[in-house]
Amino acid sequence: MNTFSRPALVLATVSTGIGLASGVAWYLAHRDDAIERHVPGTEAWIPHLVITAVVAVWWVIAARRSPLGAKVVFSPLLRPITSRIGATFRTSRNPLRWAAAAFLVFLQLYMCWRIGEQVFAGLDPNFTHNAWGGPSYLGAMYCHYLDGALLFSLAHVGLRGATVRSVDRQHQHA
Repeated sequence: MNTFSRPALVLATVSTGIGLASGVAWYLAHRDDAIERHVPGTEAWIPHLVITAVVAVWWVIAARRSPLGAKVVFSPLLRPITSRIGATFRTSRNPLRWAAAAFLVFLQLYMCWRIGEQVFAGLDPNFTHNAWGGPSYLGAMYCHYLDGALLFSLAHVGLRGATVRSVDRQHQHA
């Protein structure tokens, strides 16, 4: 059975926590009573509606292939992929694999940080008014989190391609 990887959960939680703290710091440091003027056309709703459809179809197809639909969303945190990452650094002699795996892990940690940061920094209207999905907080967060979901999914697919199978038979199917 696929279970969560403790190191992956700790790294994701710490990265998100640092993001939440930096969002509070950003909000306190940059909050201004003068709200900047919204620039029409910065919302990017049409591309994000297309991204919504792509992510929804992708996750529905992936969920149908998996006994647990939530596995699609949480697969970067499960033991199989972390076993593959570890196996890549232990057994592969290919520095390009190492670089690709390290970059994709960094991207996922960056996304955890960025998602955390946006929770509080987004409360400042000047943070969201020209953001994709802005000028509202909910619209900006929807678009940013949707982008995060797509990047997490792409990074996971990239990790599956860049990493080697784990010799741990229990966790080799990521």
